[in-house]
Amino acid sequence: MYSPPAPSIKHFGSLRTAVLWAGILGVIQACIWIGLTITAICAYSCVLYITDYLTYGSMVKAVFFYVYFKGGCKMSPNDFQQFDYTILDTVETVFDSNQLLIWNCVYLGVAVCWLIVSIVLLAFVRKDNTKSTLIAIYTWAFFVVAICSMDVASGVIFGVDYGRFNEEALKYNANTLNAGEVMPMAATLIAGAVSAISMMIISFKGFVMWLINVGLLIYLLVRATRIATDKDGADTLYNPRKDSNDILTTRTPIRAYEEEKVEIQAYNNAAYSNAAYVPDNRSTAETIEVNEDAIIRAAHMSMDSNLMDRRFRDINAFQQYPAPNPQARPQRQAAQTPVQETIVVATAGFPMPDYSPAPSPNGILRHPQY
Repeated sequence: MYSPPAPSIKHFGSLRTAVLWAGILGVIQACIWIGLTITAICAYSCVLYITDYLTYGSMVKAVFFYVYFKGGCKMSPNDFQQFDYTILDTVETVFDSNQLLIWNCVYLGVAVCWLIVSIVLLAFVRKDNTKSTLIAIYTWAFFVVAICSMDVASGVIFGVDYGRFNEEALKYNANTLNAGEVMPMAATLIAGAVSAISMMIISFKGFVMWLINVGLLIYLLVRATRIATDKDGADTLYNPRKDSNDILTTRTPIRAYEEEKVEIQAYNNAAYSNAAYVPDNRSTAETIEVNEDAIIRAAHMSMDSNLMDRRFRDINAFQQYPAPNPQARPQRQAAQTPVQETIVVATAGFPMPDYSPAPSPNGILRHPQY
């Protein structure tokens, strides 16, 4: 019984390398972002320590918390030092703390799914299982597309915030030599701009990791598309190779009858008496040629091929009629009109009838007279 070969994926080595990079980096990044989003949710609930003393060194941390993460809860002065927010509140950010909380919760769910599909990608991409490989790659790609899209959106949003903080900071004088009052709390605008640009860089994962994720995404999607459309049968599931010894699955189609040209020779008695003479005035017609390979192959496929194998080893033994004997032909006058006879020249004809005695019950061939 023919058993199809195990399906496989061509150039699996390069695919496996890309899968390892995508899976391992996905697991690491997902764990990091799960931690960051949980930290942001905890900050909104006012359960984190920020600073108990406001200085120019701790101002960035305090403004960072106040602008993006502080909820409506009240914090102890020992955990968060209050300060004048008048100048800082003149800048309206795209996301307030409540909207950013919703964004963090959604990102947390997507990051958890990213972690799961990255593990699935590492576990289920196999050379001999095309279906599970495609499912793992497409599932991973779906969530990576979602992650990268959210990164771009949040990066643009925080970039807009940076522009607003910077534009507002340009309105305040910072040089004591110039005419005008110097307002120390205007430094909170600079701290807000630093917070916005930091959030933008974090959203893009430092830009480098975002580009790596996009590159791996494009590569794996291209490979998955090629695997899904690869049906040439060289090394895939869709058209298995015929490496079986079963003749029914490997043989070529039998074409027992094909057209052949037959020569019709015109000759006279005198010319035919010379066996070496071959007339030149030949005409052609079409008839049927027997395919000797098909006959031999059919003989080998018969039930008693072991007994009859010897008769089919030499196609030259398939002479149906004995060669003409010039001496047995009656002599005619040389002036007689040439006789038209047809000689069928077939490189492969039907085998001569088998007149050998049938095998006896005990398997020994005997002559009929016995």
